[in-house]
Amino acid sequence: MRVRSVLRMPEALRRHNEEQRRDPEDVVSDLSRRVRVVVLWRQRDDDPERWIYLERMVPGEFSYETVKQRWGGGAYRIRLFGAWDRSRRQERYITQVAFWIHRGFPPTPALRARLRAAATVDGGSEPGLRHLN
Repeated sequence: MRVRSVLRMPEALRRHNEEQRRDPEDVVSDLSRRVRVVVLWRQRDDDPERWIYLERMVPGEFSYETVKQRWGGGAYRIRLFGAWDRSRRQERYITQVAFWIHRGFPPTPALRARLRAAATVDGGSEPGLRHLN
């Protein structure tokens, strides 16, 4: 069984982004007319198969610099959502993009608190700490 390193972006996501040449800032910019919200997730340090929800932001707010200052380094994923779909009672999913910020940028106090909370929750089932599979 292959063990994935916490220090790397998941291989499948990295390959997908490279094949598609998808830079998260470019994707948000290119789809800005359709995107209503950017949802940010970070890969857990203690379990690379799990992701922690961090925040929702408007497309104009998203940048590498914003993520670096608010959360620090690590493996991240953004999901882009469009207009509200009344029939499904949720926002319309557009796409997702994974990216990496160098670990040389230390985790912020806000991120450390989220990671601590996720580590203490048995199975990560606490409301508010949703996991992206």
